Amino acid sequence: MTELDRILETWPMLQGKGPGVWASFARVLLDKGKSAEGLALALAAYDHPDCGNRDRLIAGAVLNEGVPKWHWRLVRDTARNAAYEAALARVVGPDTLVLDIGAGTGLLGLMALRAGAGRVVACEMNPAVARMAAAIAAANGVSDRLRIVAKKSNDLVLGEDLDRRADVIVSEIVDNGLLGEGVLATHRDAVPRLLRPGGHVIPGDGAIIVALGHDPTLARTRMDVHQGFDLSAFNKLAPSSHILPPETPGLRLLSDPAALFSFAFGVPESWPGYRAEVPLAIREDGEANAVIQWIRLGLDRSGSDDAVHEVRPGRGSSWGLVSWPLVSPLSVAAGRRVRIAGERTDSTLMVWLAE
Repeated sequence: MTELDRILETWPMLQGKGPGVWASFARVLLDKGKSAEGLALALAAYDHPDCGNRDRLIAGAVLNEGVPKWHWRLVRDTARNAAYEAALARVVGPDTLVLDIGAGTGLLGLMALRAGAGRVVACEMNPAVARMAAAIAAANGVSDRLRIVAKKSNDLVLGEDLDRRADVIVSEIVDNGLLGEGVLATHRDAVPRLLRPGGHVIPGDGAIIVALGHDPTLARTRMDVHQGFDLSAFNKLAPSSHILPPETPGLRLLSDPAALFSFAFGVPESWPGYRAEVPLAIREDGEANAVIQWIRLGLDRSGSDDAVHEVRPGRGSSWGLVSWPLVSPLSVAAGRRVRIAGERTDSTLMVWLAE
C-alpha cells in the first residue's frame, strides 16, 4: 500500500476526489499538526497530471511552509560549494562515514560522495525539506549511499540512525552573524556523541569579523523629515542591525578588520566567553556610521587557498554583511584607535562601538 493509499483509507471522503480537494485538505491536515500526511497529500496533488495552476499554488503553499528562502541562494554560491567540496576531498575515502547535519537539498552529501566518501547519513529537521532531499538522492542514483533522516541531529540515535560514529561531520548551519542557526549547540552535542575520536569537522572553525565603516544605505533605513514633519523619534523602534549585500556600492571600511569571536567547532571546551572587545586601527579619514560585521569559515587546517571562506566586503556571497548602526556618526582620522565590543549567546549576537 502506498503512502497515498493509506491517507485515502484514513480519510475516505477523499476517495474519488481530484487533486484540488487533496490540496485543500492537505492544508487542513497541516493545520491540525498532521504534517507527514499533509505533506504527502500535497505532494500527490502537486504531481497529479490533472492538477491545475490554482490547485498547484495551494499544494505548493503547504509544501513550502516553513522552508527557508535562503536555500535557493546557497546552492548558487559556487565559491562556497567549491570550498566545501575541496575540504571534503582532503579527508574522505571509500571507508568514510560522513554525517551531514542540516541536509537541505542534500548537496553537501552529494559532494561528499563525489569526493570519494563511502556513505553519508544526512539529517534534516524540516520534514518537507527532508522529503525533497531523499527525492534528490534517488534522482541522482545514490539512495543506497546517501540516507536522509528526518530528525534534528540532537535526536539521532547511534545504532539506529547511525550504525557507528561518523568519521566526518559536515554542516552549513551558520547565518550572517554565524550563530543564529544553532551551530554551537549542535556541535556541543554532536562532536562528543556522534563523531569518532580524531574525526574531522567541516567547517573546523568560524569567526565573527568586525570593522568600523560607513554604510551608504543607512539613511534609507532611518526616518528624518518627511512631508515637512520630523519623524526621527520613530528611529528608536528601528531594528538594531540590518543586512547588506557584500557588493554594496559606496560601502567603506575605515578601520582594519579583526575577529571579535572565534570558535573551533570541533573543540567546544575551547570556545570563548560571552563578551569580547577588540581594538581596531583606523586606516583612513572619514565619517563612520556603523560597525560592519561578517563571518569567516575555516573549512579545514590544510593551509590550502580554498580552506578559508570569508564573506568580506566586495566579494559576492550567498551570505550578507551585518550593519550595526552607531548611535550617531563619528568622524575618525587615520591612526586613531577605537574598540568594538560584542556579546553573544549560543544563538544571538550584539555588536557596538565601545565607549
